[in-house]
Amino acid sequence: MKTLLLAAALAAVAASVAAEEFTFDAAEFEKKPFELNGYVEPKLELLGLRGDSAAYRLAYPTEAARATLARSTLTLELEGKANLGDWVFDARAQASQVDDALTSRSNALVVQEGGVRYSAGPGLTLDLGKRVTRWGKGYALTTVGFVERPKDATDPTASREGFVMASVDWTRSLPGSVSAISFTGILLPTDGVTNADFGRTNDLNPAAKLYLLAWDTDIDLMWRGAGAKTEAWGVDFSRNLASNLEVHGEWARQRNATHTAVNANGAVSSTLQDSTAWLVGLRYLTQAEVTWVAEWVHNGNGQTDSEWASYQSFLSTATQPVASAALTAKAQTLALSGMNRPNPGQDYLYVKASASEPWGWVYGSAAVSLMANVQDHSWQITPELGYTGWTGWDMRARLSVLRGAALTEFGEKLASNKLELTTRYSF
Repeated sequence: MKTLLLAAALAAVAASVAAEEFTFDAAEFEKKPFELNGYVEPKLELLGLRGDSAAYRLAYPTEAARATLARSTLTLELEGKANLGDWVFDARAQASQVDDALTSRSNALVVQEGGVRYSAGPGLTLDLGKRVTRWGKGYALTTVGFVERPKDATDPTASREGFVMASVDWTRSLPGSVSAISFTGILLPTDGVTNADFGRTNDLNPAAKLYLLAWDTDIDLMWRGAGAKTEAWGVDFSRNLASNLEVHGEWARQRNATHTAVNANGAVSSTLQDSTAWLVGLRYLTQAEVTWVAEWVHNGNGQTDSEWASYQSFLSTATQPVASAALTAKAQTLALSGMNRPNPGQDYLYVKASASEPWGWVYGSAAVSLMANVQDHSWQITPELGYTGWTGWDMRARLSVLRGAALTEFGEKLASNKLELTTRYSF
């Protein structure tokens, strides 16, 4: 009898403890009416420069050639949100200070993203403000980012600045093979001041995206109307073939895209052409918990290897000390017009391998990525290590190595090597 009473008492105590341990408080998961967070991020860089390159002479026309450059960057980002029932007001702003031996630059606090969002009904949302759209399934690059600023292929998850726009989102769940559908409509106005980076004509620039979850496959159909940019449409998909294997792809077509080429003498030719771009990729998780991402990207409106070599040959001539002022000014104008944009080529291969807590390193991470211009065989490889062992702190070390023959994309970059040490404190 005593044994039974003791067992009952122990069971009661255990039940009481269990009830205390597993009590669910829904209030902990409710949205807070006001939220404020952000981060401070100091970064140190050591660049190995190509002091005799055209890129160096364009960047520092009055400076003597040098082999190395140390740079410090301090970034502050603040983000706030007010959840007021059906209304949500939010803003994200960023400021930075960059210093090195050749330049010093302050970027005042600028709103990167923000606005007001209204839930008009079940599955219906209206939005007005500065927004970052994230169209496409590509990890490092995308061919269907019709209404967004380009990703940084060396840091694809870095925050970006948005465009001022008005949008409507409608979502509905369905029975059957097509289990979800959503529609996004966008107006992105330009007038010479608003969204000047998108275009300077007076246009509303409509765009739309239709999303389907059909037969366990994510599918997007996208369109951008003619305006400050020419008309474009595209499609993307993503599907899990197994629990550890995903495949994705994109296809885009742009009407009357301007293709600019510069020959070795500096003669510029521009043609209008309908261009096609596409991306195919996969993500694979190994038994050793290593995630592999591989993507092939084609941009039909990009520079061929011969076109890029001719342009680089012109830059080399136009930036020499003996070049005429008019020729040097032309080189600077072409560089600012977009010829020196990131990833200007036609075909790229991107591969990344990453692991969380490798070699039993608790809170650590390791990764290595490769971006290669397939046509001119130049490339950039970036190994990196990260550590998040202290609450709120994220530390990262990266080394980028850029190689290629003369007149190739990565062979003519300003830096041949770059070491980055970054510490971010989030609050």
